[in-house]
Order: sequence, then C-alpha cells, then structure tokens
Amino acid sequence: MAVKLDMTKAYDRVEWKFIKEVMRRMGFHERWIGWIIRCITTVSYSIIINEEAHGSIVPSQGLRQGDPLSSYLFLLCTEAFSALIEEANNNNALTGISICRGSPKVTHLFFADDSLLFYKAKNMECNKMVEILKQYEVSSGQHVNTVKSSVSSTTIHLLLRKRK
Repeated sequence: MAVKLDMTKAYDRVEWKFIKEVMRRMGFHERWIGWIIRCITTVSYSIIINEEAHGSIVPSQGLRQGDPLSSYLFLLCTEAFSALIEEANNNNALTGISICRGSPKVTHLFFADDSLLFYKAKNMECNKMVEILKQYEVSSGQHVNTVKSSVSSTTIHLLLRKRK
C-alpha cells in the first residue's frame, strides 16, 4: 500500500513546544534551543490599511514560510515523524516495500510537507499507521489534509507484479 500524505497548512500549525522537545531529544544544547525558540516566538504581524500599519498580531504557533530557518525547523518535525515510523518498522508493526530482492525495505519518503508511506495493506499495519499519525498530529500540531491525501494499494501491487 502506498499513502500520499499532505499536511494542512503545515508551517502554520507547528507547535513551538514540539520543536523545543524534538531539539532536546536530538541532543541540541539548551542555549542553542533558546536562541532558536526566541527566533520563532518573537514575531508579530500588523495589518496595513492605506499604507499604515494597524494593530499587532502575536502568533502562538507556526513557522514563517520563506524564512530560511523555517525549512530546517520543519525538517526536525518530520524527523520526529520518521522516528515513529522507524520504531514501528523495527518492532515489525509496519513492513515497507523492497525495490528488488535483498534491498532494504522503504517505509517512507518525505519532501517538505508531503509524505509517501509504504506498508502492507493489512488491518494491523493500517491501524498502526493511523495510531502513528494521531500521535504525530497531537504532539506536533500538524493535521493530515484528507482532501489532498490519497491511498493506493493497486498501484504498488501492479509495480511489484511487474518486477517478478
């Protein structure tokens, strides 16, 4: 089975405390974590009306798209998602796909806020992936966009059959 995931407003939904915790678990020094958190939490926005700035909007989550730091911080978020999938794979709760005999199994591929997940189309594995997604959504603030996401088991089946 192949699942193509798209996260809804991915950069806008990232929880700052999640980034902080991921950085801690990855071994970043507390001083460095403090600097990064200050960079993302000290932003404010104003609305421009007739060329004049009005009000001040202070966000409580999210990363600024276009900020060079944001894409790296988003990668840290996906690293946490990857770790959950890898743990399930190592515990034999998910089975990836092999491209050829003897090759390692691939369970996921990530590109920015898009993800491709590969596992057997079995109830146990589907339930495990749903559990992982819920855990990731709750902890990170991310949400799967079900309209832009898709599942395909036929495509993978045909590709694997052609290989034999």
